[in-house]
Amino acid sequence: MSKKTRKVGIHYDAIHENHDTGPDHPESAERYRVLIAALDKLPKRFQRLEGRNAEVSELLLAHCHNYHDMVYEDVETFAQKLRTGDTAICEESYDIARLATGAVLEACDAVMRGDIASAFCAIRPPGHHATTNQGMGFCIFNHVAIAARYLQQKHGLKKIAIIDWDVHHGNGTEEIFIQDPSVLYVSLHEKDNYPYTGHTNETGIGAGKGFNLNIPLLGNSDGESALAEWDARITPAIDDFKPDFILISAGFDARIDDPIGGLCWTDETFQKMTERCVMHANKHCGGKIVSALEGGYNPAGMASAAVAHVKSLGHEVEEL
Repeated sequence: MSKKTRKVGIHYDAIHENHDTGPDHPESAERYRVLIAALDKLPKRFQRLEGRNAEVSELLLAHCHNYHDMVYEDVETFAQKLRTGDTAICEESYDIARLATGAVLEACDAVMRGDIASAFCAIRPPGHHATTNQGMGFCIFNHVAIAARYLQQKHGLKKIAIIDWDVHHGNGTEEIFIQDPSVLYVSLHEKDNYPYTGHTNETGIGAGKGFNLNIPLLGNSDGESALAEWDARITPAIDDFKPDFILISAGFDARIDDPIGGLCWTDETFQKMTERCVMHANKHCGGKIVSALEGGYNPAGMASAAVAHVKSLGHEVEEL
């Protein structure tokens, strides 16, 4: 395999620690502190990206107005969790969630300008469980889903591929795009884990039929099993779809020893999956990739896997 360097942007900011989920919560500020300490050690060729607040109109690209208003009201009235589900919040959660979305959109803009080839956004709270009108699974706003719509609306792109690797199925992203043939949604996740969705027979509805690809993996399976599924099913799906841009929902809770995951992936698994994404992007969309952090609840393990992911984004993989 031959490689050369690609220009990669990374976003991380200690302000994301202000989303306080309470004591002993797996999606904690501590996991984020460990992650950004690891990212901070990357070579200076990894360009630091600034974030911004997402506009309300941008949030509404993937969420209904009533849900947005409910999130704002729950935060403003000092609720401890969203009324729609199991998402802990504090008085700063609405602002931090908007910043998380804005960071992903800013990264998309930087890639579209040609400033960088790809980017990784270390953000919290995560997003892929948030549906059009429901926050759940630690998620408030679905950053990657919003980014897909943003790329289509602002930049005029036609086809977006979303690759979601996380021990949990991204039910929110699936729900948002289940009828949409302009977005290919691919999910690698553990079978029979939260939120107990993501079955292989869920392939899309109506015009979206055939554009939803779920790959549930058996508990305790390793990265080689995931990569074999990738080569057999994901590669041909992406080659058929020919995306204009690739977004990654990058969860690291499928890594071995995650406290709420049941898969046994290693850092090398994430490296090889990322290399495949780079090859797909080079082949179909000029190398354009933006990745956003989802799960990962063993802080040291998550940080190690995320660094492997970012380094692999920085390699121009010519052949595998």
